[in-house]
Amino acid sequence: MEASTSSYKIILGSSSVARRKILSEMGYEFTKMTADIDEKSIRKETPEELVMALAEAKANAIISKLQTTSNQERVDESMILIAADTVHLASFLVIGNC
Repeated sequence: MEASTSSYKIILGSSSVARRKILSEMGYEFTKMTADIDEKSIRKETPEELVMALAEAKANAIISKLQTTSNQERVDESMILIAADTVHLASFLVIGNC
C-alpha cells in the first residue's frame, strides 16, 4: 500500500493497538498521545452518550497537554486529533471498554 501523505500532523489520542494498526496500515504517520482522565468518573445514560463523553474528555485532555508550554508538541501547526472510545455491553449493561 502506498503511504498516505497529509499536510496535517495527525495525533492519535488513544493507546489502542487496533487504532494504531489501522492508521499504520493505511500508511499514515502519526504521533500517539494518551489522555490522563478518570474514565470511571464519567457516567451517561446510554452507551452511545458514554463513548462520546469519554472521547470528548480524552480530546480535551490532550488539547490541554498540547497547550502547555513544557510540552514538545507545537500547537501552531495544523493538526488532526483522533480520539475515540468503545464499551462492551452485556444484557444492555456497560461492563467496560476494549
